[in-house]
Amino acid sequence: MYHFTGGTVYLENGFKSNIDVITKGKRIQSVGTNLKTPKGAKVVKLKRGQFLAPGLIDAHCHLGLFEDGVGMIGSHANEYGDYNTAYVRSMDAIFPKDMAFEDARKGGVIAVGSFPGSANLFGGVCSVIRTYGDTLEEMLIDGYHGMKMALGENPFRVGQSLNKAPHTRMANAGLIRKTLIEVQNYIEKRDKAKKPVKKPKGRGKKKNEDKQFDRDLGKEHLAMMLERKFPARWHVHRRDDIETAIRLSEEFKFDIVLDHCTEGWLIPDMIAKRGLTAIIGPMDTARVKYELRHREEHAPHVLHEAGVNVCLMTDHPVMPINHLRLCGAMSVRGGCTDNEAMKMMTSNPAKLLNIDKDYGAIKKGRLACLAVYSGHPLDMRTQVDHVWIEGEQYC
Repeated sequence: MYHFTGGTVYLENGFKSNIDVITKGKRIQSVGTNLKTPKGAKVVKLKRGQFLAPGLIDAHCHLGLFEDGVGMIGSHANEYGDYNTAYVRSMDAIFPKDMAFEDARKGGVIAVGSFPGSANLFGGVCSVIRTYGDTLEEMLIDGYHGMKMALGENPFRVGQSLNKAPHTRMANAGLIRKTLIEVQNYIEKRDKAKKPVKKPKGRGKKKNEDKQFDRDLGKEHLAMMLERKFPARWHVHRRDDIETAIRLSEEFKFDIVLDHCTEGWLIPDMIAKRGLTAIIGPMDTARVKYELRHREEHAPHVLHEAGVNVCLMTDHPVMPINHLRLCGAMSVRGGCTDNEAMKMMTSNPAKLLNIDKDYGAIKKGRLACLAVYSGHPLDMRTQVDHVWIEGEQYC
Protein backbone atom coordinates (compact mmCIF):
# COMPACT_ATOMS: atom_id res chain seq x y z
CA MET A 1 0.00 0.00 0.00
CA TYR A 2 1.39 3.39 -1.03
CA HIS A 3 0.40 6.99 -0.47
CA PHE A 4 1.80 9.33 -3.14
CA THR A 5 1.75 12.94 -2.08
CA GLY A 6 3.25 16.21 -3.28
CA GLY A 7 4.55 17.00 -6.75
CA THR A 8 2.27 17.30 -9.77
CA VAL A 9 -0.10 14.53 -10.90
CA TYR A 10 -1.38 13.98 -14.42
CA LEU A 11 -5.11 13.27 -14.35
CA GLU A 12 -7.46 12.83 -17.31
CA ASN A 13 -8.27 16.54 -17.29
CA GLY A 14 -4.67 17.75 -17.06
CA PHE A 15 -1.76 18.28 -14.70
CA LYS A 16 -2.85 19.05 -11.13
CA SER A 17 -0.96 20.00 -7.99
CA ASN A 18 -1.81 19.04 -4.40
CA ILE A 19 -3.28 15.68 -5.46
CA ASP A 20 -2.80 12.55 -3.36
CA VAL A 21 -2.95 9.04 -4.80
CA ILE A 22 -3.38 5.96 -2.60
CA THR A 23 -2.90 2.45 -3.88
CA LYS A 24 -3.98 -0.79 -2.27
CA GLY A 25 -2.79 -4.10 -3.64
CA LYS A 26 -2.73 -3.94 -7.41
CA ARG A 27 -5.13 -1.04 -7.82
CA ILE A 28 -5.62 2.63 -7.11
CA GLN A 29 -7.83 3.01 -4.05
CA SER A 30 -8.39 6.77 -4.00
CA VAL A 31 -7.41 10.04 -5.67
CA GLY A 32 -8.02 13.42 -4.09
CA THR A 33 -6.71 16.33 -2.03
CA ASN A 34 -5.41 16.14 1.53
CA LEU A 35 -6.06 12.40 1.83
CA LYS A 36 -5.24 10.77 5.15
CA THR A 37 -2.50 8.19 5.04
CA PRO A 38 -4.04 4.75 5.66
CA LYS A 39 -2.60 2.59 8.38
CA GLY A 40 0.30 0.56 7.07
CA ALA A 41 0.71 2.59 3.88
CA LYS A 42 4.17 3.65 2.78
CA VAL A 43 4.34 7.37 2.03
CA VAL A 44 6.04 8.37 -1.22
CA LYS A 45 6.74 12.07 -0.89
CA LEU A 46 7.32 13.52 -4.33
CA LYS A 47 10.01 16.15 -4.45
CA ARG A 48 9.37 19.61 -5.79
CA GLY A 49 9.43 19.42 -9.58
CA GLN A 50 8.59 15.71 -9.77
CA PHE A 51 5.54 14.50 -11.70
CA LEU A 52 3.38 11.40 -11.26
CA ALA A 53 1.70 9.96 -14.36
CA PRO A 54 -0.07 6.77 -15.40
CA GLY A 55 1.80 4.16 -17.38
CA LEU A 56 2.03 5.14 -21.04
CA ILE A 57 0.48 3.10 -23.85
CA ASP A 58 1.89 2.68 -27.35
CA ALA A 59 -1.01 2.20 -29.76
CA HIS A 60 1.07 0.53 -32.49
CA CYS A 61 4.46 -1.15 -32.35
CA HIS A 62 6.20 -4.46 -32.99
CA LEU A 63 7.56 -5.03 -29.49
CA GLY A 64 8.76 -8.61 -29.05
CA LEU A 65 8.50 -9.30 -32.79
CA PHE A 66 11.74 -7.59 -33.88
CA GLU A 67 14.04 -8.69 -31.09
CA ASP A 68 16.47 -5.99 -29.95
CA GLY A 69 20.20 -6.59 -30.36
CA VAL A 70 19.73 -9.73 -32.44
CA GLY A 71 19.34 -8.75 -36.10
CA MET A 72 17.52 -10.64 -38.83
CA ILE A 73 17.35 -13.93 -36.91
CA GLY A 74 15.08 -12.14 -34.42
CA SER A 75 12.85 -10.60 -37.08
CA HIS A 76 9.45 -12.30 -36.93
CA ALA A 77 6.90 -9.60 -37.75
CA ASN A 78 6.60 -10.15 -41.52
CA GLU A 79 5.79 -13.45 -43.20
CA TYR A 80 7.03 -12.71 -46.70
CA GLY A 81 5.96 -14.68 -49.75
CA ASP A 82 2.25 -13.97 -50.10
CA TYR A 83 0.11 -10.85 -50.06
CA ASN A 84 -2.35 -12.63 -47.76
CA THR A 85 -1.03 -14.07 -44.51
CA ALA A 86 -4.21 -13.55 -42.52
CA TYR A 87 -3.71 -16.99 -40.97
CA VAL A 88 -0.81 -15.85 -38.73
CA ARG A 89 -1.09 -14.26 -35.27
CA SER A 90 1.44 -11.93 -33.70
CA MET A 91 1.02 -13.61 -30.31
CA ASP A 92 2.68 -16.74 -31.71
CA ALA A 93 5.92 -14.83 -32.33
CA ILE A 94 6.18 -12.36 -29.43
CA PHE A 95 9.33 -13.10 -27.40
CA PRO A 96 8.71 -12.18 -23.74
CA LYS A 97 12.43 -11.84 -22.99
CA ASP A 98 13.15 -9.30 -25.71
CA MET A 99 15.40 -6.81 -23.92
CA ALA A 100 13.22 -3.97 -25.28
CA PHE A 101 10.52 -4.91 -22.76
CA GLU A 102 12.77 -3.71 -19.96
CA ASP A 103 13.36 -0.49 -21.89
CA ALA A 104 9.60 -0.08 -22.09
CA ARG A 105 9.05 -0.63 -18.37
CA LYS A 106 11.89 1.67 -17.33
CA GLY A 107 10.55 4.24 -19.79
CA GLY A 108 7.12 4.15 -18.17
CA VAL A 109 5.44 2.32 -21.09
CA ILE A 110 3.19 -0.30 -19.55
CA ALA A 111 1.02 -1.69 -22.39
CA VAL A 112 1.21 -1.78 -26.18
CA GLY A 113 -0.43 -3.00 -29.33
CA SER A 114 2.12 -5.39 -30.86
CA PHE A 115 1.25 -6.13 -34.47
CA PRO A 116 2.50 -7.99 -37.53
CA GLY A 117 4.34 -5.82 -40.02
CA SER A 118 3.20 -4.18 -43.21
CA ALA A 119 4.78 -6.33 -45.90
CA ASN A 120 1.44 -7.92 -46.77
CA LEU A 121 -2.00 -6.64 -47.73
CA PHE A 122 -3.30 -8.90 -44.96
CA GLY A 123 -0.55 -9.26 -42.36
CA GLY A 124 -2.19 -11.28 -39.61
CA VAL A 125 -3.97 -10.95 -36.27
CA CYS A 126 -2.84 -8.23 -33.81
CA SER A 127 -2.20 -8.54 -30.08
CA VAL A 128 -2.47 -6.24 -27.08
CA ILE A 129 0.06 -7.00 -24.36
CA ARG A 130 1.46 -5.78 -21.07
CA THR A 131 5.15 -4.95 -21.13
CA TYR A 132 5.65 -6.96 -17.94
CA GLY A 133 5.43 -10.67 -17.11
CA ASP A 134 7.65 -13.72 -17.46
CA THR A 135 5.58 -15.54 -20.06
CA LEU A 136 3.35 -14.54 -22.94
CA GLU A 137 0.44 -16.01 -20.98
CA GLU A 138 1.07 -13.42 -18.26
CA MET A 139 1.62 -10.58 -20.74
CA LEU A 140 -1.22 -11.22 -23.17
CA ILE A 141 -4.33 -9.07 -22.77
CA ASP A 142 -6.00 -9.69 -26.13
CA GLY A 143 -4.68 -11.99 -28.84
CA TYR A 144 -7.44 -11.04 -31.27
CA HIS A 145 -7.43 -7.26 -31.24
CA GLY A 146 -7.59 -6.72 -35.01
CA MET A 147 -6.41 -7.68 -38.48
CA LYS A 148 -3.23 -5.97 -39.68
CA MET A 149 -3.65 -4.68 -43.23
CA ALA A 150 -1.46 -2.47 -45.41
CA LEU A 151 -1.74 -0.23 -48.42
CA GLY A 152 0.82 1.88 -50.27
CA GLU A 153 4.45 1.21 -50.98
CA ASN A 154 5.23 -1.68 -48.65
CA PRO A 155 3.02 -4.43 -50.11
CA PHE A 156 3.60 -3.56 -53.77
CA ARG A 157 7.35 -3.09 -53.23
CA VAL A 158 7.53 -6.54 -51.62
CA GLY A 159 5.44 -7.94 -54.47
CA GLN A 160 7.81 -6.46 -57.03
CA SER A 161 10.84 -7.91 -55.22
CA LEU A 162 9.24 -11.37 -55.26
CA ASN A 163 7.95 -10.95 -58.83
CA LYS A 164 4.45 -11.61 -57.51
CA ALA A 165 1.34 -9.44 -57.28
CA PRO A 166 0.76 -6.75 -56.16
CA HIS A 167 2.96 -4.48 -58.26
CA THR A 168 0.70 -1.39 -58.18
CA ARG A 169 -1.79 0.46 -56.01
CA MET A 170 -4.50 -0.88 -58.34
CA ALA A 171 -3.52 -4.42 -57.42
CA ASN A 172 -3.34 -3.53 -53.73
CA ALA A 173 -7.02 -2.58 -53.78
CA GLY A 174 -8.03 -5.21 -56.31
CA LEU A 175 -6.51 -8.12 -54.40
CA ILE A 176 -8.06 -6.92 -51.14
CA ARG A 177 -11.46 -6.69 -52.83
CA LYS A 178 -11.02 -10.13 -54.46
CA THR A 179 -10.03 -11.70 -51.14
CA LEU A 180 -12.91 -10.15 -49.20
CA ILE A 181 -15.44 -11.37 -51.78
CA GLU A 182 -13.99 -14.86 -51.32
CA VAL A 183 -14.41 -14.45 -47.56
CA GLN A 184 -18.03 -13.35 -48.00
CA ASN A 185 -18.64 -16.52 -50.03
CA TYR A 186 -16.84 -18.54 -47.33
CA ILE A 187 -19.09 -17.06 -44.62
CA GLU A 188 -22.21 -17.87 -46.63
CA LYS A 189 -21.10 -21.45 -47.22
CA ARG A 190 -20.03 -21.87 -43.59
CA ASP A 191 -23.34 -20.60 -42.25
CA LYS A 192 -25.34 -22.83 -44.59
CA ALA A 193 -23.33 -25.86 -43.50
CA LYS A 194 -24.10 -25.08 -39.86
CA LYS A 195 -27.87 -25.03 -40.39
CA PRO A 196 -29.67 -28.24 -39.42
CA VAL A 197 -31.77 -29.96 -42.10
CA LYS A 198 -35.07 -31.70 -41.60
CA LYS A 199 -34.95 -35.47 -41.66
CA PRO A 200 -37.83 -37.91 -41.99
CA LYS A 201 -40.19 -38.04 -39.05
CA GLY A 202 -38.75 -39.56 -35.95
CA ARG A 203 -35.10 -38.94 -36.85
CA GLY A 204 -34.87 -35.42 -35.42
CA LYS A 205 -32.48 -32.80 -36.81
CA LYS A 206 -28.78 -32.85 -37.49
CA LYS A 207 -26.24 -30.83 -39.42
CA ASN A 208 -26.42 -31.03 -43.18
CA GLU A 209 -23.93 -33.76 -44.01
CA ASP A 210 -24.48 -33.27 -47.74
CA LYS A 211 -22.94 -29.82 -47.70
CA GLN A 212 -19.17 -30.31 -47.58
CA PHE A 213 -17.41 -27.46 -45.81
CA ASP A 214 -13.64 -27.17 -45.47
CA ARG A 215 -12.35 -24.77 -42.86
CA ASP A 216 -9.78 -22.13 -43.81
CA LEU A 217 -7.87 -20.40 -40.98
CA GLY A 218 -7.06 -17.21 -42.89
CA LYS A 219 -10.66 -16.81 -44.06
CA GLU A 220 -11.91 -17.44 -40.52
CA HIS A 221 -9.76 -14.58 -39.24
CA LEU A 222 -10.97 -12.29 -42.02
CA ALA A 223 -14.54 -13.37 -41.35
CA MET A 224 -14.11 -12.05 -37.80
CA MET A 225 -13.19 -8.69 -39.31
CA LEU A 226 -16.13 -8.63 -41.75
CA GLU A 227 -18.45 -9.61 -38.90
CA ARG A 228 -17.05 -6.62 -36.96
CA LYS A 229 -15.66 -8.68 -34.13
CA PHE A 230 -12.47 -6.66 -34.46
CA PRO A 231 -11.23 -3.83 -36.72
CA ALA A 232 -8.68 -3.67 -39.48
CA ARG A 233 -5.54 -1.97 -38.16
CA TRP A 234 -4.63 -0.41 -41.49
CA HIS A 235 -1.11 0.75 -42.38
CA VAL A 236 -1.70 3.85 -44.54
CA HIS A 237 0.54 6.86 -45.15
CA ARG A 238 -0.53 8.72 -48.29
CA ARG A 239 -3.88 10.46 -48.62
CA ASP A 240 -4.91 8.33 -51.62
CA ASP A 241 -4.24 5.17 -49.61
CA ILE A 242 -6.27 6.57 -46.71
CA GLU A 243 -9.15 7.19 -49.11
CA THR A 244 -8.82 3.67 -50.53
CA ALA A 245 -8.94 2.19 -47.03
CA ILE A 246 -12.10 4.17 -46.25
CA ARG A 247 -13.68 3.23 -49.59
CA LEU A 248 -13.02 -0.50 -49.13
CA SER A 249 -14.19 -0.50 -45.50
CA GLU A 250 -17.46 1.15 -46.48
CA GLU A 251 -17.94 -1.19 -49.42
CA PHE A 252 -17.51 -4.29 -47.24
CA LYS A 253 -18.83 -2.69 -44.03
CA PHE A 254 -16.02 -3.38 -41.56
CA ASP A 255 -14.36 -1.18 -38.94
CA ILE A 256 -10.94 0.37 -39.44
CA VAL A 257 -8.25 2.29 -37.58
CA LEU A 258 -5.85 4.43 -39.61
CA ASP A 259 -2.31 3.55 -38.51
CA HIS A 260 0.49 6.03 -39.37
CA CYS A 261 -2.02 8.26 -41.20
CA THR A 262 0.91 10.43 -42.29
CA GLU A 263 -1.06 12.58 -44.76
CA GLY A 264 -4.29 12.45 -42.77
CA TRP A 265 -3.78 16.07 -41.77
CA LEU A 266 -4.36 16.97 -45.43
CA ILE A 267 -7.89 15.48 -45.35
CA PRO A 268 -8.91 15.85 -41.67
CA ASP A 269 -12.61 16.49 -42.27
CA MET A 270 -12.98 13.33 -44.35
CA ILE A 271 -11.55 11.29 -41.47
CA ALA A 272 -13.41 13.16 -38.73
CA LYS A 273 -16.89 12.83 -40.20
CA ARG A 274 -16.52 9.05 -40.18
CA GLY A 275 -15.49 8.97 -36.53
CA LEU A 276 -12.21 7.19 -37.26
CA THR A 277 -9.17 6.96 -35.00
CA ALA A 278 -5.80 8.05 -36.39
CA ILE A 279 -2.58 6.62 -34.95
CA ILE A 280 0.17 9.10 -35.78
CA GLY A 281 3.83 8.14 -35.91
CA PRO A 282 6.57 7.38 -35.68
CA MET A 283 7.27 11.09 -35.32
CA ASP A 284 11.06 11.17 -35.11
CA THR A 285 12.30 9.52 -38.30
CA ALA A 286 13.77 10.64 -41.59
CA ARG A 287 11.55 10.74 -44.68
CA VAL A 288 13.02 7.50 -45.95
CA LYS A 289 10.40 6.87 -48.64
CA TYR A 290 8.20 8.90 -50.93
CA GLU A 291 4.99 8.48 -48.97
CA LEU A 292 6.59 10.15 -45.93
CA ARG A 293 7.30 13.42 -47.74
CA HIS A 294 4.41 15.18 -46.00
CA ARG A 295 5.09 13.90 -42.52
CA GLU A 296 4.65 16.92 -40.25
CA GLU A 297 4.78 17.54 -36.50
CA HIS A 298 1.49 19.42 -36.63
CA ALA A 299 -0.43 16.37 -37.94
CA PRO A 300 -1.77 15.32 -34.47
CA HIS A 301 -2.88 18.88 -33.74
CA VAL A 302 -4.64 19.38 -37.10
CA LEU A 303 -6.48 16.06 -36.79
CA HIS A 304 -7.41 16.65 -33.15
CA GLU A 305 -8.77 20.11 -33.96
CA ALA A 306 -10.92 18.54 -36.70
CA GLY A 307 -12.44 16.18 -34.12
CA VAL A 308 -10.44 13.04 -34.88
CA ASN A 309 -9.53 10.70 -32.02
CA VAL A 310 -5.71 10.68 -32.12
CA CYS A 311 -3.19 8.31 -30.56
CA LEU A 312 0.61 8.21 -30.88
CA MET A 313 2.99 5.38 -31.65
CA THR A 314 6.69 4.60 -31.87
CA ASP A 315 6.36 1.76 -34.39
CA HIS A 316 9.16 0.16 -32.34
CA PRO A 317 11.83 -0.69 -33.44
CA VAL A 318 11.53 2.20 -35.92
CA MET A 319 11.65 4.43 -32.85
CA PRO A 320 12.78 2.85 -29.56
CA ILE A 321 9.79 2.05 -27.37
CA ASN A 322 11.07 4.22 -24.50
CA HIS A 323 10.97 7.28 -26.81
CA LEU A 324 7.18 7.38 -26.89
CA ARG A 325 7.31 10.56 -24.81
CA LEU A 326 9.33 12.18 -27.60
CA CYS A 327 6.34 11.69 -29.93
CA GLY A 328 4.24 13.54 -27.37
CA ALA A 329 6.77 16.36 -27.07
CA MET A 330 6.91 16.76 -30.84
CA SER A 331 3.11 16.89 -30.95
CA VAL A 332 3.21 19.79 -28.49
CA ARG A 333 5.76 21.52 -30.67
CA GLY A 334 3.29 20.99 -33.51
CA GLY A 335 0.44 22.75 -31.69
CA CYS A 336 -1.08 20.28 -29.20
CA THR A 337 -1.49 21.21 -25.55
CA ASP A 338 0.37 19.20 -22.92
CA ASN A 339 -2.91 17.57 -21.89
CA GLU A 340 -3.84 16.65 -25.46
CA ALA A 341 -0.43 15.05 -26.05
CA MET A 342 -0.60 13.09 -22.79
CA LYS A 343 -4.08 11.80 -23.66
CA MET A 344 -2.70 10.53 -26.98
CA MET A 345 -0.34 8.28 -24.99
CA THR A 346 -2.68 7.29 -22.13
CA SER A 347 -6.49 7.42 -22.14
CA ASN A 348 -6.96 7.55 -25.93
CA PRO A 349 -4.97 4.38 -26.71
CA ALA A 350 -6.42 2.68 -23.62
CA LYS A 351 -9.91 3.11 -25.06
CA LEU A 352 -8.79 2.09 -28.55
CA LEU A 353 -7.15 -1.09 -27.29
CA ASN A 354 -10.11 -1.84 -24.97
CA ILE A 355 -7.97 -1.78 -21.83
CA ASP A 356 -9.34 1.39 -20.25
CA LYS A 357 -10.84 -0.52 -17.31
CA ASP A 358 -7.31 -1.17 -16.11
CA TYR A 359 -4.97 1.33 -17.78
CA GLY A 360 -4.73 4.83 -19.17
CA ALA A 361 -5.48 7.05 -16.16
CA ILE A 362 -4.84 7.68 -12.49
CA LYS A 363 -8.33 6.89 -11.34
CA LYS A 364 -9.97 4.83 -8.61
CA GLY A 365 -10.12 1.17 -9.57
CA ARG A 366 -7.45 1.29 -12.29
CA LEU A 367 -4.32 -0.81 -11.96
CA ALA A 368 -1.61 0.99 -10.02
CA CYS A 369 0.83 1.28 -12.93
CA LEU A 370 2.53 4.61 -12.29
CA ALA A 371 5.72 6.47 -13.15
CA VAL A 372 7.49 9.20 -11.22
CA TYR A 373 9.31 11.69 -13.46
CA SER A 374 12.15 14.01 -12.43
CA GLY A 375 10.41 16.84 -14.30
CA HIS A 376 7.64 17.41 -16.83
CA PRO A 377 7.06 14.13 -18.77
CA LEU A 378 7.14 16.01 -22.09
CA ASP A 379 10.51 17.64 -21.36
CA MET A 380 13.14 15.41 -22.96
CA ARG A 381 15.64 16.31 -20.24
CA THR A 382 13.35 14.55 -17.79
CA GLN A 383 14.24 11.11 -16.48
CA VAL A 384 11.90 8.38 -15.26
CA ASP A 385 12.91 8.16 -11.61
CA HIS A 386 10.66 5.31 -10.46
CA VAL A 387 8.03 2.95 -11.86
CA TRP A 388 5.28 1.04 -10.06
CA ILE A 389 3.68 -1.96 -11.76
CA GLU A 390 0.37 -3.18 -10.38
CA GLY A 391 1.10 -1.65 -7.00
CA GLU A 392 4.66 -2.94 -6.64
CA GLN A 393 7.74 -0.77 -7.11
CA TYR A 394 9.66 -1.99 -10.15
CA CYS A 395 12.54 0.49 -10.27
